[in-house]
Amino acid sequence: MDFPIRITPLLRPLLFPLRASGERAAVHVGGGHVEVEFGVLFRGSFALEQIEHVSRSTWPWWSGLGLRIGARGRVGLIGSLEGVVCIHFNRPQRVRAPFPWRCRELYLSLHDPDGFIATVEAAAHMAAA
Repeated sequence: MDFPIRITPLLRPLLFPLRASGERAAVHVGGGHVEVEFGVLFRGSFALEQIEHVSRSTWPWWSGLGLRIGARGRVGLIGSLEGVVCIHFNRPQRVRAPFPWRCRELYLSLHDPDGFIATVEAAAHMAAA
């Protein structure tokens, strides 16, 4: 199942040249993985068993929008301050953002955050069974 990343209209022109729009700014859940793409800026594929939990979250405005790489393994793909979720990993994951990085928490702004959380939890439950 696909979940588009929420991007505010003011940010779209800045991200368009980086191909971070439409289907290239989305999260796909299926086949035992969560795959995330944010144009040419970010790509990651995570096995469901590597996800500790997924929760609603917030992103402070002063941390900025777009691809954000922070201390302690925090990575944000933030196109809006609304609909933010955080994927917490049980150990650091290797991502390409645009250079290799270790990610412990991945923040995403999504159009359907609750649907995403429910889908990941259901997929993880089915994979564990």
